[in-house]
Amino acid sequence: MGIRLKDIIDLDYFISMDDTLDSKEDIQSRAIKDRKIYNQCKSRFQTEKTLLFSWLAFRKEEFFRDADKKGLALLPGRIFSSLYTWTVYAMVFLGGIAGISLAYSFLAYHGTRPINVTIFLALFVVLQVILILFTLILVVRKTIGTKNRKNRFRSSIVHTLLSSLFFNVLPKILKKADRTIFKKNLDTLEYTSSLIRMKNREYKAFFFWPFFLLTSAFAFSFSAGALGGTFFRVVVSDMAFGWQSTLVATSVKVHDLVSIIALPWSWFLPDSLVHPSLEQIEGSRIILKDGISVLATQDLVSWWPFICLGILFYAAIPRGILIIVGVLAQRQALRSFNFDRPRFRQLIIRMQTPILDINANETPVSKAIEKKSNLHHDRKMKETPAFKPEPDILGQKALILASKNVYSEEIIKKVIQGIEQRLFFDVKEMIGISFDYEDDTDAVRQINVSDADQVILLHEVWQPPIRGILHYITQIKAAMPEGKPLWVLLTRDAGQEDLAVGNNDINYDVWEKAIVTLENPDILVKRFI
Repeated sequence: MGIRLKDIIDLDYFISMDDTLDSKEDIQSRAIKDRKIYNQCKSRFQTEKTLLFSWLAFRKEEFFRDADKKGLALLPGRIFSSLYTWTVYAMVFLGGIAGISLAYSFLAYHGTRPINVTIFLALFVVLQVILILFTLILVVRKTIGTKNRKNRFRSSIVHTLLSSLFFNVLPKILKKADRTIFKKNLDTLEYTSSLIRMKNREYKAFFFWPFFLLTSAFAFSFSAGALGGTFFRVVVSDMAFGWQSTLVATSVKVHDLVSIIALPWSWFLPDSLVHPSLEQIEGSRIILKDGISVLATQDLVSWWPFICLGILFYAAIPRGILIIVGVLAQRQALRSFNFDRPRFRQLIIRMQTPILDINANETPVSKAIEKKSNLHHDRKMKETPAFKPEPDILGQKALILASKNVYSEEIIKKVIQGIEQRLFFDVKEMIGISFDYEDDTDAVRQINVSDADQVILLHEVWQPPIRGILHYITQIKAAMPEGKPLWVLLTRDAGQEDLAVGNNDINYDVWEKAIVTLENPDILVKRFI
């Protein structure tokens, strides 16, 4: 199935909305709905990827059904797609106008001073070639960095300015606009904006190529506009081209140079159009003291095919090829997106977690998981025929890292129950730590030999994420096997009865932003619910 960028944005949006659920009733209701979705589509989905997008289709239908009651609403993926499409149109239009205007004004000829071929080629051909080479270097560096799994690539200044304009300036303008459609979609618009700012590491491959295509579209339309403006000027005006140099440059050397430049089109065009002949080059050389009255018209006009073909083959066509490469690379990035990441894995587990009840009625998910846990100790409970358990539903084993000086055994039991109910992980092990990496070498060794799929680090939310704590988290993650996620689970003060952290907790927002600065998609922060 074809994966579109806006679908992944919407998928991320709905999962993020589910993560903000606070009340136990809302969490249980959402889990039951997810289970119903799974039961409706489990017979036709072939992979977990198709299962996720089937879930997305149901959630979209639910979203628009609710939107009909509240008024017009758009999903962030649709907003991104629409804004991006109009931005592409704007870049193409501005690039074309800039190319036509610059070429048309540069070719202004008043009959006394011919157009300097050298300056024209330097501006519309040589400069474009340099920019294309610079772009290729960036693309190659990004490709090498991706293969080596290193963050070697940094966005260019142009990409940074475009992303800032697209995701910071434009949303602010739309917020101030007196348009009903924007006012009713500010939440999804702000989400689309924050998606790039807060998850630039996780979605970098996606948002690099769209902005790469924007710059390529502008450059292509600029070159196409310059080519069109030049050709139009030649058709409707009596143009004269010449060359001059203070340096000792013979006509033979200039002829040799233009012969090399014309190689890409010299094999299929007649000699009269490939480039000026040696005699024409000699006849179009401008000597200041002689003026242009001694120069022949046929020599002065012989340059225009060479100039137009130079813009076409060295500026317009390479940019067109880069656009094709960008489109293909974007599709490849979408196809190779890792849907096995923890947040997607958690949704799949939640969908496949059976709803069990002795009386064959659906029960809240928390009771279902509690009964699922009891099945490990006794097998007397009967499964409801309508919900047959899938194999290894809670197969995601978890390991907890916590300070024993802060979290007592009683509190740990409460946390484990919350993890099983909310994250659907089967907690198998608990390791005490001191938040000093040198003192916790034994804990690190236990993590590496453990068969746990997930590692959960407990921490109180009121304690700020100071540099030392963040460095410790980074060290722990670096010592863990590659691909194994590290969850930072934040609770309230361990001395309080209620450990749940609210969605609007200011301290949680500080932690969330601090974890983002680590730029590691395998380090996730969650609040205890």
